[in-house]
Amino acid sequence: MNNFEKNDNIKLSVPMIFLLGLFPGIVIFLIAFFLSSPAIGINFSIYFSIMLAIAFGLIPTELGILKYYAWKNKRKIKDLIPYNGKTPLIKMILSIIIPALFALVVFMFFPQYELKLWGNIFDFIPEWFKLYNVVITELDNLILWLILAVIFNGLLGPFVEEIYFRGFLLPRMNKFGKLAPFLNVVIFSLYHFFSPWEIITRILAVTPLAYSVWINKNIRIGIIIHCTLNTLSCIGVIILVVAL
Repeated sequence: MNNFEKNDNIKLSVPMIFLLGLFPGIVIFLIAFFLSSPAIGINFSIYFSIMLAIAFGLIPTELGILKYYAWKNKRKIKDLIPYNGKTPLIKMILSIIIPALFALVVFMFFPQYELKLWGNIFDFIPEWFKLYNVVITELDNLILWLILAVIFNGLLGPFVEEIYFRGFLLPRMNKFGKLAPFLNVVIFSLYHFFSPWEIITRILAVTPLAYSVWINKNIRIGIIIHCTLNTLSCIGVIILVVAL
């Protein structure tokens, strides 16, 4: 048992870890579903709805939970994040580049195969809620969506997710030993209820990131990788739009 575990007052049971990991995803899903539903909601594009769900669901929910635990223990949010160690420059660079490149390759090539792997299992999901059916360049208010995507999906969303999942939850999962980062990623992947057909892809892509954070005890590694990958995704869409 390390000094953090001895001095940390926040003891999370296994059910609580799963609850805290999945609950924000439920909030995100419900907001996105309502905003995009043509029957009971507003009939926004699913892509636009997810950006709003990140802004009004993901960020306030995860920060709210962190704020609650900080208030309960009479601490600040930053005090809940023990992975703030310093990593030597060369090791830091390698610890960022290797997981980032691996994740980039997985996200570029694996989703199409996973979608085929699932077959018809997700046919019950409404067509208007399936991200892979949407042609981004044909979205209404495309410029507004791109701005929101860079701000919330490229920067603020992944920043808060890393603080929450790898900064707050992961250090309190040491009861799982060396499997802790992997199980953390499994929960993180399941929490994306709006795209269950990419669960395996996310587990493959994000696991090296989680282990890199865990080994180095440095949350900045996860933040840099996650924000960079998501921002590159947004930039790729912008380049596509400009080219067309």
